[in-house]
Amino acid sequence: MALIGGCGCGAVRYRVGVEAMFTHACHCTDCQRTTGSAFVIHSVHARDDLQIDGDTRFATLPSGSGAGCELHFCAKCGTYIWCRYLYHKVDVIALRVGTLDDTSVVKPQAHIFVRSKQSWFDLPDDVPAFEKAMDRDAVWSAESVARYNATRPLA
Repeated sequence: MALIGGCGCGAVRYRVGVEAMFTHACHCTDCQRTTGSAFVIHSVHARDDLQIDGDTRFATLPSGSGAGCELHFCAKCGTYIWCRYLYHKVDVIALRVGTLDDTSVVKPQAHIFVRSKQSWFDLPDDVPAFEKAMDRDAVWSAESVARYNATRPLA
């Protein structure tokens, strides 16, 4: 199933034609700040799988890992569309699920950095939750880990 979405003003549109490697909700304070909300939902994809039309820019901001992240946004309206966490050694992106045309098609498979989640948000019982980051090899499916490991290395 293709994922299709874009920015708030419509100047940037994108399509991802393959299933996400993994989707998680992040409750860290950095994600709270950049979304203006209690958490962000990210779907991890190979950068080569993202087809994007429109003018984007990016800003490099701090992240919990200390490596930083590049937040890519529409040059016209500023909607954050995807980000690249700089600790990755392969070319993957975290697509902001809230920018999908139909956000109901994606459900988080885990919640991370719940140590800083908002107290009024109740975590679902049927989704794993982690105080900090998760161990990709232990949580992701074997197929997704293999896809991640087969992704083009960063130069």
